[in-house]
Amino acid sequence: MKLCCGLLLAAVLLTGCAGQSTLWEEYSQDGLSAYSVGQYGEAESFFVAALEEAERTGKVDERLATSLNNLATAYTALGRYGGSEALYRRALAIRENLYGRDDLIVASTLSSLGDTYRLLGRYGEAETALLRSLVIREQALGRDHPAAAMTLNNLAALYRDQDRLAEALEAAERVVIIRQSVLKPADPLLATSLNNLAAIHNAMGRRDKAESEYMQALRIREASLGPDHPDVAISLNNIAMVKLSAGQYEAAEALVKRALDIQQRNLPDDHPDVAVTLRNYAAVMRATDRDAEATILEKQARDIERR
Repeated sequence: MKLCCGLLLAAVLLTGCAGQSTLWEEYSQDGLSAYSVGQYGEAESFFVAALEEAERTGKVDERLATSLNNLATAYTALGRYGGSEALYRRALAIRENLYGRDDLIVASTLSSLGDTYRLLGRYGEAETALLRSLVIREQALGRDHPAAAMTLNNLAALYRDQDRLAEALEAAERVVIIRQSVLKPADPLLATSLNNLAAIHNAMGRRDKAESEYMQALRIREASLGPDHPDVAISLNNIAMVKLSAGQYEAAEALVKRALDIQQRNLPDDHPDVAVTLRNYAAVMRATDRDAEATILEKQARDIERR
């Protein structure tokens, strides 16, 4: 599940070319635009081109770090977490050397790297990176700053994955409070925080509350990102599983079918999110006595997970 966006295009890099842009800037901006509408494969292509431009200069500078960071974020969206980790680590080393270990841009990279460690199941490394990021951001900006909320959001997901639900709930609730105070009601970041809070409530057995928050997240994502964005599929999947647990099989199947359709049109065939949806679809099948069909879907999910 994607929980954060680590994309960066440092504003200082765009101010020195009045009236004209470099190829690096054009590739980077095109990549950001593609990513923002869920075209992750296209974003990857632009970010690779930007990285090549940055490396061509031979300089180990912020341009190179930004290119590494942006390509890492695209890899994460495409489910290629190992490649993402390597790129974030390179970006982090460059930024620590350029700015020192306690700079805010270092904290941003740490937050993204920490969430990648979580996705890889390396929870100890994830917590170390995320807590270091949080300390930097809170000391520099205060506990209620949106940047602190970015790291808190990732910490909440980490704690949820470890069944540390009380800690997860505290962090997730702080994120929602911060974001509701500074963001517009239709901001996708607010949808992400509501989605994560709902997942914690669901894990705690508070399914009515979870469904309400999942629905809020879905409405925001459909309005701000469009009905076919991969993040919409995540929301549909989550609501489907709540419906399934409530015995609302027809509603669950309609939701998970729509989620799978979105993912198959927008994500690589071997994306981890596709495997999750296939398993959810199989669960609906088994609940409605269609075991043969469920077995086929589960095999497809296993094939993806083994790649």
